[in-house]
Amino acid sequence: MLAQPVYGAESQIVKNEWQDEHLGPGVARWVDESGNVSEETGVRPDLAADEPQVPEGPAADILAAEAAAQSGDGQAAGENGQASGDAGQAAGSEAGAAAGGETSGETAAGAGEEQAAGRVIDPAKPMVALTFDDGPYAPVGNRILDCLAQYNGKATFYVVGNRVPSYTAEMQRIAAEGHEIGNHTYSHKYLNTLNAAQIRQEIDRCADTVQAVCGVRPATVRLPGGNKNATVLAAVQEPIVLWNVDTLDWKTRNAQNTVNVVLSQVQDGDIILMHELYQASGDAALTIIPELTNRGYQLVTVSEMAQYRRGGLQNGQVYYNMR
Repeated sequence: MLAQPVYGAESQIVKNEWQDEHLGPGVARWVDESGNVSEETGVRPDLAADEPQVPEGPAADILAAEAAAQSGDGQAAGENGQASGDAGQAAGSEAGAAAGGETSGETAAGAGEEQAAGRVIDPAKPMVALTFDDGPYAPVGNRILDCLAQYNGKATFYVVGNRVPSYTAEMQRIAAEGHEIGNHTYSHKYLNTLNAAQIRQEIDRCADTVQAVCGVRPATVRLPGGNKNATVLAAVQEPIVLWNVDTLDWKTRNAQNTVNVVLSQVQDGDIILMHELYQASGDAALTIIPELTNRGYQLVTVSEMAQYRRGGLQNGQVYYNMR
């Protein structure tokens, strides 16, 4: 064990917890009662070898990301480090490195198919975009898809590329039912820690994987954690879609709390952030979807809402909402 103090939020010493779960896959270490830090990531020395080692908290999602990439089971990293401050700005968009760029020529995954299927969007009526990050994860995702189908709603799923091969049937269903598939990078690395070539590799590898599985290529990118800097804005050529209603469902794991956040804050043109990994988020979606519909909101994809409210998405621009 490494004998060193570990500090958490508000400078409190971490004990009997996993540390560094917010830094990305495979780095969380167990801190014991004395403040000693395990030398090996993802292992609790106080547990017997045959006992489960992965914690139930946020670290579980991060530690499992590597295993998911290799074996296809487990859950991937959650959004453990949401964009601070700017994600909740009232401003709907900000110029990226390519501000004023051309409208994206690519068709968003699933966008535009609704009219052919008889679905009509009324631009005069309120609309919101539900977005689900960090999937695919079929045990939750299929419940959300069932509910959306029941209420004739569409959503946008920002998927992590290394999870896609494990849930091909769900991915194909998302595309076939007219939902939008967005790019949440290949391995959920925080892009502001990478160079330009690494950033493009994360984005392109995810897009290639999605296209190979379900025949559509994501047109928009969501940055893990919402983290960005000048290098990110210069390297990401696609429209960047963040959010303005953050449910913090990854943190609370409480369905009623997630429902309360959405229903108390929602306005016309909002982009709502949830996650596909958690059963509590699925439970919340099953309440949120019918209630928003009952309130008169149309549940649309990000690209649909952008088309009706902004005339489309611009490459290299950052969007928080479409108010």
